[in-house]
Amino acid sequence: MLNHIGIKFKTVCLLLLSSVAFSCSSNQSEPVDYVRPMMGTGTAGCVVPMAAAPFGMVQLGPDTHFTASGYHYNHKEIYGFSHTHKSGGGGTDFQDILFMPVVGQFWQDCALFPDKVTSRFSHEQETAEPAYYQVKLLDYGVNAELTATGRCGMHRYSYPADSMQQLIVDLKSGCQHSTTIFADEDFDTVKIAHIELVGDNTIQGYRISNGWAPEQHVYFYAEFSKPILSSRLFEDKKIKNNISGLTGTDVRAILEFDSDNNEPLIARVGISPVSMDGARQNLAVEIDSWNFDAIHKSTRDKWNNELSAIQIDDEKSAQKEVFYTCLYYAMLYPMLYSDVTGEYRSSDSKVYKGDFNYYAGVLGLWDTFRAQNPLITILRPDISNDLIKTFIEHYKHCGQLPIWTLAGVENMCMIGYHSMPVIADAYYKGIRDYDVQAVYKAMKTSANRDTFGYFLKSFRGARYYNKYGYVPYDKEITSVSKTLEYCYDDWCIAQMAKMLNQTDDYNYYISRAGRYKNLYDSTVRFMRGRNSNGEWREPFDPFHSNHYRPDDDFCEGTSWQWTFFVPHDGQGLIDLMGGRDGFVSKLDSLFIVSSEIHGDNPAPDISGLIGQYAHGNEPSHSTLYMYNYAGRPWKAQKLISEVLYTMYNTSPEGICGNDDTGQMSAWYVFSSMGFYPVTHGQGVYFIGTPMFKNISLKHDKGTLTITANNVSRDNCYIQSVSLNGQPYYKNWLKHEDLFNGDTHLVFEMGNTPNTKWGSAEDALPPSM
Repeated sequence: MLNHIGIKFKTVCLLLLSSVAFSCSSNQSEPVDYVRPMMGTGTAGCVVPMAAAPFGMVQLGPDTHFTASGYHYNHKEIYGFSHTHKSGGGGTDFQDILFMPVVGQFWQDCALFPDKVTSRFSHEQETAEPAYYQVKLLDYGVNAELTATGRCGMHRYSYPADSMQQLIVDLKSGCQHSTTIFADEDFDTVKIAHIELVGDNTIQGYRISNGWAPEQHVYFYAEFSKPILSSRLFEDKKIKNNISGLTGTDVRAILEFDSDNNEPLIARVGISPVSMDGARQNLAVEIDSWNFDAIHKSTRDKWNNELSAIQIDDEKSAQKEVFYTCLYYAMLYPMLYSDVTGEYRSSDSKVYKGDFNYYAGVLGLWDTFRAQNPLITILRPDISNDLIKTFIEHYKHCGQLPIWTLAGVENMCMIGYHSMPVIADAYYKGIRDYDVQAVYKAMKTSANRDTFGYFLKSFRGARYYNKYGYVPYDKEITSVSKTLEYCYDDWCIAQMAKMLNQTDDYNYYISRAGRYKNLYDSTVRFMRGRNSNGEWREPFDPFHSNHYRPDDDFCEGTSWQWTFFVPHDGQGLIDLMGGRDGFVSKLDSLFIVSSEIHGDNPAPDISGLIGQYAHGNEPSHSTLYMYNYAGRPWKAQKLISEVLYTMYNTSPEGICGNDDTGQMSAWYVFSSMGFYPVTHGQGVYFIGTPMFKNISLKHDKGTLTITANNVSRDNCYIQSVSLNGQPYYKNWLKHEDLFNGDTHLVFEMGNTPNTKWGSAEDALPPSM
């Protein structure tokens, strides 16, 4: 990410809004037509324009480099099309099983595989839509089209007339970095790869590697619409003659196909984390024809069905495009990671079988517990239910609920134990078709585990947190951030205990949830590092960030940003700061102080800055709504509106930080509707400010209709609210108020604050 994105970022984004390439077409009529998959493909959004199904395992798209998510809008060359991506992610991995169509005599005769194979491309000959990607490879004259189902990818390559139709299959290429600060380990390593011809038009193989995941398995089974006329297999770039299969650590192939009729070459490819046969069965079930357009239409229709759960009745605008693009990004995850047979590869790298969909392909819970997971509980409770089942299976094989999983494997990335808010939130909302006692036991066990951070070689866990009542900075790095997040997760366990009538557990975990107070220094009015002797770290600088270094007590942020991360106990934080006025003064200061960051190696994730508020990174996402705790909701309304209008747009630079597997987008979806899930496990949403005149959301119990009369960018202030025709004065809502049948929420909007609405003592959200 860029370190500091402030006014300059906003100006650039607003100018780019006028770009014709990202404007609304005149014949749009369905939600899927408003999606702009190029949004966030530039700067550090880490978005890939790709073919994928909702929550699908396959993310088939172009690779312009082998780092980050694999694609950047400013790049000029494409290396090929790989079947796995982590679009929008902060951490980097995947880009497995790469196909690259090529032409020319060289490819027919080469005995040594070249060091670099690329083709130039132009955005003027590139198309990205949900379920579809197209680009012209200028060096070869090949028009490449991609589409996908949940577990399979489909390619259509139109070669120049009378050219040799050739295809590179590359099992060496993959993401070259593995999200670690240790340079000697910051690379993807192929442990073993295999390819073999198994018929006139069929190949299969696998790639087993390490990277961010200590062990990642990708198996494939590929069928082609034409017979393979010839094949050349390469090991360590050297050709191996007279063989039909090859196993090694650097395996590639060049296949040649019949070009007499100049028909396009179509490839249909099944992917599996389990086996080549699993990939074959996935393909047999999901793509049983050569009709590329039919598969594209089927997956596009699935996207339209998912996106149509929310309907916006408002004029066509860039904001409407941003909304549906964000909803699209938010519904890419959690990532499916089981075969049609029910088999999956779990956290111990062994294969198991279940009667549910296993969603551990990508689980970035540090980011997504905040809004993306709660959004899925509303739109797809069935997937949320299977996600909790996934958590239980992960626990059985790992001994701990998921922290951050990639390719089904735990990598212990980031901090906290954020399965807790996801589980408590889902259970409160009635999503309970799983072994509740098993998951509750797993919550308590996981909250007291001492673990080791694979990607940083850094201890993390409850040992010191329980011994001292906080994490001392002389025992662990990012000590303050860990303490604050553990407190919040403990609060979520307490909510689960309360719902299960476990009084002793509730009392224990609610006590732990208040430990954040041990790191608040009233003399400087900030959260601050403390050592095991109880002494404050000296010197103290609230603008300091030194990314994952021993002198950094904050994870990807500064004390300014983390001091307000007490989402469960706003009143407690207010009391620490001397009351409402002191709290509001401090919160006001967050948005007007300098955006400079001090330190030798500031965290690159500190982006989207307004003062020291960093919208580009997830710990700040609840901060705007903390004004509600203090009875000053109009202050939140103005700032939320500014973020909605200035830090999101449909250009490649349209996300002010990486999308982090849908969390940045989910914040927009919730916030633009006028409410946001600051806390989890008690069904509470804080009211912000709506963006659209009329919006409706279909859920499993009815329809929520939201009307915002007189709303505009200037008219961002709530004058009054009614719920089902009755005046509503609280600045927060219960889940059952919104999602228990047909509900109508009406906002009356204006251009000046109504300081009386939502400010009374009995209008404030509940605190611990």
